[in-house]
Amino acid sequence: MDLESLNWKISAKAGEGVMSSAKLFAKACKKQGLAVFNYYEYPSLIKGGLQSGQVHAALRGATCQRRFLDLLIVFHEKFILDHLAELNERSLVVVNANAFDASKYPELKAKVIAINLTKIARDQGANPLSSNIAALGLSACLFGMDLETMGRVVIDEFARSKEAAVKDLAVLKTAFEITQQFIEKGELQSFGKLISTGVDEQLLMTGSEAIGLGALAAGLQFYSAYPMTPSTGILHYLAARQNDYPIVVKHAEDELGAINHAIGAAFAGVRAMTGSSGGGFALMVESLSFVGVAEVPLVVVEAVRQGPATGLPTWTSQGDLNFILSAGHGEFLRVVLTPGDVEEHYKLAKLAVELAEKYQLPVLIMSDKYILESHQSMPKMILSNQNARFSMLNDGKLGETGLVDGEYLRYKSSENGISLRSIPGQTNALQLTNSYEHDEYGFATEDAVTTKEAVDKRAAKLEALRKDLPKPLYLGSENPEKILISFGSTVNVLREVLLDEAAKNIALIHLPCVCPFPTLELEELVKNKKAELFVLEGDSTGQLAALIKKETSLTNLRSILRYDGRPFYSEDILEFLVSQKLNEQYRLI
Repeated sequence: MDLESLNWKISAKAGEGVMSSAKLFAKACKKQGLAVFNYYEYPSLIKGGLQSGQVHAALRGATCQRRFLDLLIVFHEKFILDHLAELNERSLVVVNANAFDASKYPELKAKVIAINLTKIARDQGANPLSSNIAALGLSACLFGMDLETMGRVVIDEFARSKEAAVKDLAVLKTAFEITQQFIEKGELQSFGKLISTGVDEQLLMTGSEAIGLGALAAGLQFYSAYPMTPSTGILHYLAARQNDYPIVVKHAEDELGAINHAIGAAFAGVRAMTGSSGGGFALMVESLSFVGVAEVPLVVVEAVRQGPATGLPTWTSQGDLNFILSAGHGEFLRVVLTPGDVEEHYKLAKLAVELAEKYQLPVLIMSDKYILESHQSMPKMILSNQNARFSMLNDGKLGETGLVDGEYLRYKSSENGISLRSIPGQTNALQLTNSYEHDEYGFATEDAVTTKEAVDKRAAKLEALRKDLPKPLYLGSENPEKILISFGSTVNVLREVLLDEAAKNIALIHLPCVCPFPTLELEELVKNKKAELFVLEGDSTGQLAALIKKETSLTNLRSILRYDGRPFYSEDILEFLVSQKLNEQYRLI
């Protein structure tokens, strides 16, 4: 039987390597030409606790994790209790043990078999952690996957150690053969043969990696940050590429240092970015105001996790929306981009760098733990980019004279609010930049007329800026009974919802930018539609719904909220659409 999809999960203690095995299994599925989504859950512990990696792969869809599992591999029997809600009669559980007593779990619906994966690894002279490789061999057999393809994935991962790679290949093959023996004896049943398109044309990336790659594609040359989950992945990704690209990556002493390093780099003329999570971004907001008044181009990534304060450091949320929209004292123009899938993280990171320079303002990318740390397949992009410079004297180049005819006014008034920016070292183009309100030269002022002119000059950028912003995305029925509105990563779940027959009368609207708000575009999308409007967001107060009501004429909105650190599940949304019943972990207001 040909399989067009699978839902696979591996679960163990933190430090036992299951995140690596999940990534390898996701890569193997991608190499068979399937769409893939790999979702991680883990505690804020170095060792211990429950950690899992979950791979949903399909010929069509696979834009998010799914609830009910085909195969669950647990390294410790006790973790079965944590996954009961994900198991049904069609599920198979493999326990890393010599034996399993099913009578201890009367509520368990799935079939369970004990296979000692650790023993398989040790018998091949491998590290006990190679029990993860045994899990891959077992899985390849059960899903009818090509063992050679799985082997290439393992070799690619461990190419630096030939000895380890040889042992791991032996573990992989042995686990595959042992599983095949179980099937032949009738103790296990294969799920079928996973379809392979024979064409591997996609990339498998996390949202963090996509942001880093998109920024590099836009010519990013400086990134500074202090590690804070879930933004740290961007720092790691860019730091590992300093030898391949003309970029300096600075591990700052703290978040205040991080944003101020980036401001200095931007002032010097390079494209710069910083990033943090909510607690770190809270320390950056005074400098964000400076960016606003000084018209310094800067990209800031805010990687949201469940708050307030330390909150749930390794779990997801969208609860920082209002904070990001209003961060900083005083009024200044900003852009807030809210990318959804991994591909959009790449595209909007590239756009963010360009918008910041063109309009000389802060561009914030709001994302969250869920998509930043999940792997998702995406189309390959153009690998060669020619980046033009924007709104700069002589395109930011040094060494020429006569760049300015007469006096150089850094903050010269203009119809679109944009004044050409010089950088240190350009002849006859000296500028003064400080945190005071200023005149056209950059000198501090408290004059009433000059102050109004300066504020109006910065605000004048808005009209031109709107034309360059990403527009809301509409998918689904043209005559829907219900429209689901979301921003950020939630669109991944709603795309999966639309694949179900039960959603044939449903539409979704995804907002990739919430500031400046796309008022006219959103109103036009729902115009003349007699559908119920539901806003889905990962917070407890309905911040996006309140923003929509503030910025548009739409008032008849209901909110579906989740705020326990976990993402939405497509099955829960489908159940609500069909029966109006909502999972108890959600709230309808």
